[in-house]
Amino acid sequence: MSLRLLCGLLACLILSANPCWGQQNGAAPDQRDVLEQILTQTYYPSIVGKKAMGIGSETDIRRAGIVVVVQRPGLAAASDRLQIASTEIHGFDTSLYRGRKDYDVPAGERFYVFSINVGLETVTFGMLTARGVPSPKGAHRMWSAVTFYFPQDVLANAEKDSVFHGIDAWFVPEGRSAASGTTGTPTAPAAMPAMQAPPPQPPSPPASLTPGMTREEVVKAMGAPQHEVSFQGKTLLTYPGMVVVLEGGKLIAMDQSGQTSTNAKVAVQSDPVGADILVDGQMVGQTPSTFDMPQGDHEIKVQLAGYQDWARRVHVLSGSAINLSAKLEKK
Repeated sequence: MSLRLLCGLLACLILSANPCWGQQNGAAPDQRDVLEQILTQTYYPSIVGKKAMGIGSETDIRRAGIVVVVQRPGLAAASDRLQIASTEIHGFDTSLYRGRKDYDVPAGERFYVFSINVGLETVTFGMLTARGVPSPKGAHRMWSAVTFYFPQDVLANAEKDSVFHGIDAWFVPEGRSAASGTTGTPTAPAAMPAMQAPPPQPPSPPASLTPGMTREEVVKAMGAPQHEVSFQGKTLLTYPGMVVVLEGGKLIAMDQSGQTSTNAKVAVQSDPVGADILVDGQMVGQTPSTFDMPQGDHEIKVQLAGYQDWARRVHVLSGSAINLSAKLEKK
C-alpha cells in the first residue's frame, strides 16, 4: 500500500470519528437563511396578486400580513410593478437605482410587505401601498422595493439587532415606534416579558366606518384585518371585537357583538404545501391556513399546479372547529 493511500485512509478515519472537526476548524456557518426566517416571522409578508385563473388584479391582497409605517421621507414608489421603483439605503442616504419613480413616499405612508430577501450584503423588501395613491389617472396602489446595505459579516452571523436597527430607521410595523425597539431584541429594563405583552388596541369607533366604503377605505381607517375570507360574494374582515362585512366590494354591515360563535374555525393543510384554497369558488389563501367560515354548507377545494384538485363538501356548525388535510395526487 502506498504512503499516499495510507495517509488518505487515516484522514477519513479521523473525520469519521469526529465529524465536527472540520466545522470547528473552518469558518463559522452562514446564517443568512436564519436571518431571513426571523425577518419573515416579524413582518409576515402578505400574498398579493391575481387569484386562481387570473381573476382580480395585480394589487389584490390575497392574504393580508403586517402593515409597516414609513418613518422618514426618501423612498420611492411606482404604479407599474414591472418598473418598480427600487431604492437603495446606506444608513440614512438613499438613491433610486432601478425602475421608475411615480411617487415620493412621505413619512406616515403605510405598506404591505410582500417579499423579503437576504443577500450577500443586502436585505431587500418588496412593498405595496396599503391604499390607493391619488394620481392624474386615478388612485392606484404603488409598488416599492427597498434594499438595505449591511456589512457582510452582520448578515452572515444573523446579527438581527443591528439589522432591525437599520430597518427601523425607515419603517416599523404598525402600532410600534422605532424608538421602542420592539421589532428587534428589546433592552432592559424597558422590555416586558413575552407573557406580559399589552393587549391589542381596540378598533376605531364604528363612526369611522360608513356603509358603502370600499375595502381599501376600511383598511385605511382600521388597519390590516386579523383575518379575511371571501365567500358567496361577501368578504368578512375580522378585527378585535368587530367583523366588517362587504358585498360587491362595499361595506354593508358591522358586527361589534364580540361573539364569534356564528363562525367556525377551519384549518386546511395539504401535502405538498402551498396549494390554493377555494371556498365556494373564491380564493381565500394557501395551505396551511386557518380562517373563519360562516355556518352552512360549503365546498372547499384545494388546487396546485401539476396535481389533481382535492374537494370536500362540508356542513359547518356554529362555533365548531374543522381540520382538513388534503393529500394531493399528481396528474
